[in-house]
Amino acid sequence: MDTRGALADSKTGGSQLRPDFSSSKYRSLIQSRSLAIDWDNHVKHDASVHRLVETKGRRGGFMRHNIRAMILGIAQDGGVPHPGCNCNTCQFYWENKVVLSPSSLAIIDEKQLHLIDVTRNLDRQLRKIGNRNVTDIWLTHGHIGHIDGIGLFGKEVMNVKNVKLHASKSMIELILNTPKWNKLVDDNILIPTQFKSNEPIQISENLVITPIQVPHRDELTDTHAFLINGPEKSLLYLPDHDSWEETLDCVEKETVNEWFESLGIEIVLLDGTFWSKNELPRQNDVPHPPILDSLERLSNLNGKKLEVFFIHFNHTNPLLIPKSNEIKQLLDSGCKISIEGQQFLL
Repeated sequence: MDTRGALADSKTGGSQLRPDFSSSKYRSLIQSRSLAIDWDNHVKHDASVHRLVETKGRRGGFMRHNIRAMILGIAQDGGVPHPGCNCNTCQFYWENKVVLSPSSLAIIDEKQLHLIDVTRNLDRQLRKIGNRNVTDIWLTHGHIGHIDGIGLFGKEVMNVKNVKLHASKSMIELILNTPKWNKLVDDNILIPTQFKSNEPIQISENLVITPIQVPHRDELTDTHAFLINGPEKSLLYLPDHDSWEETLDCVEKETVNEWFESLGIEIVLLDGTFWSKNELPRQNDVPHPPILDSLERLSNLNGKKLEVFFIHFNHTNPLLIPKSNEIKQLLDSGCKISIEGQQFLL
């Protein structure tokens, strides 16, 4: 039964459906302050321990190695609760002291810790990993939620040295032309390392990262997804792009399935900012492919080796509403919802 009810005003997101969050059954779904929703138990997840589950890899045996990816955030740039918004969803998360951080991914390879995008919730996100020093940063693009945490590496806070900053030419130019970020380079806190689209970078014996350019407004910088190849599995991280038509044209493929098959991936973390094309009054100004469009293109997933996890949820997305019909529709399609702290052995 759809229990979401009437429409609520949101300062930053327009009108959205008002869930009946006063019900005790919704409040009982709060598992911890780091995990807001049970998502119908589609992922077995221990929010405090983050247990790794051994899974069979390409070679048939069980994987016993040290390369893993961890989801550090699943929200759009503003996070949840969203600044300046008093909609029922944001109010519910606020009252229950639950925070969803902006999207970020960690790649852990022996003693190396790679962060893909650096958010303002850096402390909260690093504590999910444990006692490790960040060795490398990879930036998808220059939008604020993906980069505004890099200043925390400076002497006012972490005071680290020689962290490699992997970024495109336009992204590095933005950093060098922004005084507060350029100082991090001058002080040898960040060491810029320019990558080129579609050129694989051998990080270690068992880890290769390949940037893939995708269209996404690009007001300040270009935008890249990252293909991450481990010894057993490969993962595509694609939190932001404008539309499937533009992206498929950019990668010179006819269909989403064709592109994913050509990459040889087993896991994709995919832009799930909006559920539908009418979620925001100003949605044309912030283009993202709606999940409904992606689901139509990702046909016949059930039974295939590819696992699709949506990420980068805007606070207006009904997937953030417990027990919503949209959650059921997504899970029935064979796709899944990303969860903070979730890990993948690569």
